[in-house]
Amino acid sequence: MMDDEIFSFFILDIGNEEKIKRRRLEFVAGTGYTLENIEKTDYIFCPSALLFSKRFVEKIGNLLREEMKFFSCRLVCQDVSLEWYAAKIILRIPIIDKEASTYRTLSDGERVLKFIKFRRDIEEEFFIAKDKESTTDFVVSELFVDICKRNGLLIDFKEV
Repeated sequence: MMDDEIFSFFILDIGNEEKIKRRRLEFVAGTGYTLENIEKTDYIFCPSALLFSKRFVEKIGNLLREEMKFFSCRLVCQDVSLEWYAAKIILRIPIIDKEASTYRTLSDGERVLKFIKFRRDIEEEFFIAKDKESTTDFVVSELFVDICKRNGLLIDFKEV
């Protein structure tokens, strides 16, 4: 079951940071995760927050401080509680190509994104960013991918 307060804060950018800091953040690894394969990853997608390993934060967290905030959390896998970090993306820039994306129309006439195409012409240098309007969509740059690889971080990147 998703925690609305956590989802609102980390994904929708709504809520109180101090309140989140006072909470004991705990996430449960989903089906398919084992202690063995969690040791071999530095990122897990969770619907309510992006989760990064302690190793990730120790290696490059400081480099990302202008674009992300990290909050200590527990990740429970096979009844073992591991130290991980939930991340909130701070940087917001227009990353969606509105002309190339496709939309569907809701019954009230509102148009919503159906298939997103991301801009390829972003000139601003960044590591990770959310879209300026659509807070649920984010991308990482080649710079982010390169810094992760150079630091031996284990993240399965997908080209979009």
